[in-house]
Amino acid sequence: MKLDLIFSNILSEIEKIQSIPAPTFQEKNRSDYMFAEFSKRGLISVEKDSIGNVLGFLPGGPEKPIVISAHLDTVHDQQTKYEISKNLSCWRGAGVGDNTTSLAVLLSLIDYFEDENESLKGGIWFVANVGEEGLGNMIGMRKVVDHFQDQVHAYIVLEGIGLGIIYHRALGVKRYQLSVMTHGGHAWGDNGKKSAISELVILIHRLVKMEIPKFPKSSLNIGTISGGGSINSIAKRAYCQFEFRSSDENVLCKMDAKIKDLLFEGKSQDVEIELELIGDRPFGMISEEHPLVKCAVNALKQIGIEPILAIGSTDASYPLSRGYPSICVCITYGGDVHTENEYIDINNIPKGFLQVKNILEHIWD
Repeated sequence: MKLDLIFSNILSEIEKIQSIPAPTFQEKNRSDYMFAEFSKRGLISVEKDSIGNVLGFLPGGPEKPIVISAHLDTVHDQQTKYEISKNLSCWRGAGVGDNTTSLAVLLSLIDYFEDENESLKGGIWFVANVGEEGLGNMIGMRKVVDHFQDQVHAYIVLEGIGLGIIYHRALGVKRYQLSVMTHGGHAWGDNGKKSAISELVILIHRLVKMEIPKFPKSSLNIGTISGGGSINSIAKRAYCQFEFRSSDENVLCKMDAKIKDLLFEGKSQDVEIELELIGDRPFGMISEEHPLVKCAVNALKQIGIEPILAIGSTDASYPLSRGYPSICVCITYGGDVHTENEYIDINNIPKGFLQVKNILEHIWD
């Protein structure tokens, strides 16, 4: 298929995929669409596994196959408005970059290599996986990697926004739910009794006042908070969910220990505190000199883009943590990620596509 037609098809697919909401754990409709498209395009061994990952194989030469993937889910819920607004080359919409654009490119790569598969030294497993975002905890990619293990040459992960960045190092992340329970009571009649909300606020204050290392770069974020029953009741339960990250594994472990000390020091007998680990995204890396990284660097230089080698938390983190060659590359420029105003620059999508095409054509060299 000619490249100009492929680029036109990418935009068409972005609009189709964007119209199918896919919150984490609710990707079924989008998964069904990708299954139909994989089948229609003639991949073999097309399947949807037990958790909703969609896989299909394009045969190639005798070398070990590769896996190329894009995640199905978004951080937004079913009630979010997903419509795309267009202003020249700027397309805005919730999740349009993360990760609708990558799914559209995944389909167009199938279109291209169906006609060019004689140039492939090995086959390609195309994967649209569930559960990358938030509490999905990379469940989809974990299942894919646990299935293929080291029987593939490499894992290539696509993200929509960040053209020029090559993620070859995995950023460690820990996610917790902090719950506070008290006896509760009537706002007037039981005035003075402990409120779970008030106690939670005190604990959150301890967290946000904690000194976070600037080097190596680290972060802490309170993501959600909820609790209480009514305006005239003393809250008997409240909780928040928070995460912290670091580019250094030892620093992350020290932050973990310090946070636990802060939260449980001086605990009152009439206040119950629970801390539950709800997400753990692992560390891992391959060297800048690894052939896979060099291949990706050369692919960007061929289209006139200077590569940026980076650390990040992507679906590539899991294969990297298992010691398997993996990178994450990005399709275009954009911004306002994880908001309803997320946007992409459609004019640079062809460059992103060519980058990935170049990687796939030379990955076995």
